[in-house]
Amino acid sequence: MKKLAIGLLFALPIALLGWSCSLIFFAPSEPPIDWMRRMSVADHDALVAHLDHLYLVAAYAVTWAIQLGYLAWLGLRSDITRNSAS
Repeated sequence: MKKLAIGLLFALPIALLGWSCSLIFFAPSEPPIDWMRRMSVADHDALVAHLDHLYLVAAYAVTWAIQLGYLAWLGLRSDITRNSAS
């Protein structure tokens, strides 16, 4: 049961990293430099707010992935240490 939990702790950071990469890579492109000719200020602000939100969510997902990966590594390390001592 403990190995299953540690395995899930290893799988979850990988899934979070994949999800955060998909958020970044499939996000809409930033507005062009001459955006004032093509869209209103409200449209520009809405697009930029959406991009900012996507980048913030991706940053939190990467942070959680790093923390959970470290937790899984500690769990695996303590399990190996405990098994080698017995």
